[in-house]
Amino acid sequence: MSTLSNMSRALRLAAAGFLALGLVNGAASSAELTKLRVSTIPIADTASFEVARQKGFFAAEGLEIDTTPTSGGAVGIPALMSGQLQIAYSNVVSIVLAASQGLDLVIVAAADETGDAPPDLAGLVTKPGAGFKDGKALEGKRIAVNSRNNIIWLYTREWIAKTGGDPNKVNYIEVPFPQMTDAVLQGRVDAAMLVEPFLSGGLNSKQLETVGWPYSTVQKRLPVSQFATTRAYAEANPEILEKFRRALAKATDWTNANIQSDEFLGILSGYTKAPVERIKAATMPIFVTTVDPASVEFVASLMKRHGILRNEVDAAALIHPAVRVSRK
Repeated sequence: MSTLSNMSRALRLAAAGFLALGLVNGAASSAELTKLRVSTIPIADTASFEVARQKGFFAAEGLEIDTTPTSGGAVGIPALMSGQLQIAYSNVVSIVLAASQGLDLVIVAAADETGDAPPDLAGLVTKPGAGFKDGKALEGKRIAVNSRNNIIWLYTREWIAKTGGDPNKVNYIEVPFPQMTDAVLQGRVDAAMLVEPFLSGGLNSKQLETVGWPYSTVQKRLPVSQFATTRAYAEANPEILEKFRRALAKATDWTNANIQSDEFLGILSGYTKAPVERIKAATMPIFVTTVDPASVEFVASLMKRHGILRNEVDAAALIHPAVRVSRK
């Protein structure tokens, strides 16, 4: 089945799921607030968004945020395109892929990036003593990813190639992030590309050990995730999106300044369901407010290399001018 067919099928399934959850009816509970339906994922990457929501930064801008957890951009983007959402949180790979397939998206706010060197907010892990130290050793093995054709899948494949392996000789098994540690320990997969706050918990408890750090090994300051909407919605609602960005920027500043505070740890623990003690040891992403077109172009080049991007994407045009900043 083609990738576009997969996206179309996901759109139908997502629409049905959102209807079943009753997320498409009803107006804002308060006449003074503009309601936005936004998809999210309960991982560390979305912390600044949760801070904005829980500390009232969105409400202060006149926005009521109706959050919908998803497993990733492969679900959130189809729901966005079918009108079930106004804004979708997604990894950058899923956004670029959707745009290449003709979906008229625009990145309207930034979320997070990686740093320049390990440890990262995501890591390739396995059981202690498994002996997997490079991509060659993983040929013929099973690696857990939360979704195919996304950032986790892509950077795992590129790391395997860069360390001497053939990524086409690896089996990629879709497993939700919270279930990955158990999948490794129970032998259902041989390794997993795991994110925070789950990653540090497994490493610090000695249940897991690191195989490699695909993110920073492949790309420094990787633009991991963003918030996207349809171009039609962006053009029709510039003031609403400016309010969204303003609240998120305030939350980003607060998060970066309070990342070790009890209040922040409590917020992160609350929506991820991870214990505070585990979160204290986690590697946090860099929360940002801008996106560099050159970094997105590099992501697109990897997507071409691994066969999931067949059409050109204008990285600069994909990023809203309010968040598009070149760092050259």
